[in-house]
Amino acid sequence: MRDAIADETYSRRGVLRATAGTAAAAALGSAATGSAAGQTDFDGWFTDDAPGGTTDNYDGEVVDRTGEDEVTVTVGADGNGGTFAFEPAAVRISPGTTVTFEWVSDTHNVAVESQPDDAGWEGHDPIENSGFSFSSTFETLGVYKYYCDPHLSVGMKGAIVVAEGGGEQEDAVPAEYGDWFTDDAPGGAVDNYDGETVDRTGEDEVTVTVGADGNGGTFAFDPPALRVSPGTTVTFEWVSDTHNVVVESQPEDAAWEGHEPIENTGFSFSATLDTRGVYKYYCEPHLSVGMKAAIVVGPAPAEDGGGGPAGTTTPFSPLLGTVFAGAVAAAMLLPVLAGYYRRDQPETPEYDDGVEGEPGAGTQEAPVEEPVEELDHDEYDPMGTAALVAVYFLILVAMWVFMYFVEFLGNELTVIG
Repeated sequence: MRDAIADETYSRRGVLRATAGTAAAAALGSAATGSAAGQTDFDGWFTDDAPGGTTDNYDGEVVDRTGEDEVTVTVGADGNGGTFAFEPAAVRISPGTTVTFEWVSDTHNVAVESQPDDAGWEGHDPIENSGFSFSSTFETLGVYKYYCDPHLSVGMKGAIVVAEGGGEQEDAVPAEYGDWFTDDAPGGAVDNYDGETVDRTGEDEVTVTVGADGNGGTFAFDPPALRVSPGTTVTFEWVSDTHNVVVESQPEDAAWEGHEPIENTGFSFSATLDTRGVYKYYCEPHLSVGMKAAIVVGPAPAEDGGGGPAGTTTPFSPLLGTVFAGAVAAAMLLPVLAGYYRRDQPETPEYDDGVEGEPGAGTQEAPVEEPVEELDHDEYDPMGTAALVAVYFLILVAMWVFMYFVEFLGNELTVIG
């Protein structure tokens, strides 16, 4: 088995663009090392629009490994119809992290597609087989895209995001919008804002669509809430008519002017945001229908406390919820069903033991007639009792549904502590 290690270290930016962000909290609830840490589209690198087409083993999530000194990427892992995948396909690391690429199948290489302007990563162009490995230390902030040349056609592509994080959180910026996206702010609620902030930290350039579908027409910024690294250039692109970008508020030291003239489809302008903080803006002609947005510049706050995150998420299983509801239903209906069953059963006859040897000993006694008293509807109604039990059951189900779709929205149970 071939075993070679090639160590390569590349220079850091002369002037490091201020601290960039770590990824947003895990989305669908992974708490182990290598948990999902945020989403980015990498300018379509993993889609059909890029060379090689779709990367099947990329699920839209970026694995967060910030704060670790060494990270491993498997070359030739299962995926894309065979052993044609980098695993993980997309990973986020801190500056200075050493990434080791380890071959687990044959005839692969690591060819660089793109990287930050000041970086000098060369990848590893020679074709290698199982057992080979090489290492690179990434210092320059930004996004690195790469692929396997022999298997690009089946989607064997990967990406590395280098962003500040892993303990350097003194400059973290929380996504605090106040009531900006609600009915309490000018313009009312923003229909296309779902409470999530799209994480695009570590990228040099990001696009915001102006006049996207939303708020009852083409009256939305997309994404409405965005997090970027300091120094990122944000390009606003018009896809419908009569819109502008008016600044509502921004950090004290910032001087972003937006773009107040009304523009139409095809227009665009760019702004580089260097100052950490929250920038709120809106479209003046369509503020009344909720065309508002915000940009957060800076890393997200780190999760802390108790040996784990301050607010971790655990997936809430619909199957478990169904089993729970069924158990409650069975427990409540069992007494009613048992009552109906026992009511239809004949009473057990009694026997007279008598004295052995005497006539009549051990013979069955004649049943004693019990007085029969009829109960009218007001005195006893088994169906009414069953209906009452059913009402209580429906109340419990309604409470469960409320907790599931409101408190645990997104199928995730939030555990504080």
